[in-house]
Amino acid sequence: MEVVYVLSNSVALNRKLDAPRTARDEKRRATHNEVERRRRDKINSWINKLAKVVPECCTEQAKAGQAGGAQNISKGGILSKTVDYINELKLHNARMAEAIKDAERVTIDTELLRQQVEELRQENALLRAQLQQNGVELATTGQAV
Repeated sequence: MEVVYVLSNSVALNRKLDAPRTARDEKRRATHNEVERRRRDKINSWINKLAKVVPECCTEQAKAGQAGGAQNISKGGILSKTVDYINELKLHNARMAEAIKDAERVTIDTELLRQQVEELRQENALLRAQLQQNGVELATTGQAV
């Protein structure tokens, strides 16, 4: 009886790698490689789409094209500029939301002032009428009533 001691997983793995691959193993490896290639292609496609949409990436690619250089911006650079752009958009949106709130406040304040002006006009007209009823003449100063 022969006793085989496995010292580590790598020894067992080496024995497995030394064994000839079966057709089943080859098919599994080929399928895995194809799936992995499609995954990488999708990721690369999305990164390229990001590069076309993010303004700073577009300008850098255009500069590289005008300079005659075939150097494209790296995937990491595209992702970095995309994150920067998203953060910039978030900040811009926050500022716009604040500006909208300010505009709404100004609109409300304007409406309140219009109501106050109308109330004061009505009160002024009432007081003028009371003065005329009591025989007091108003001196006109040329201002619109």
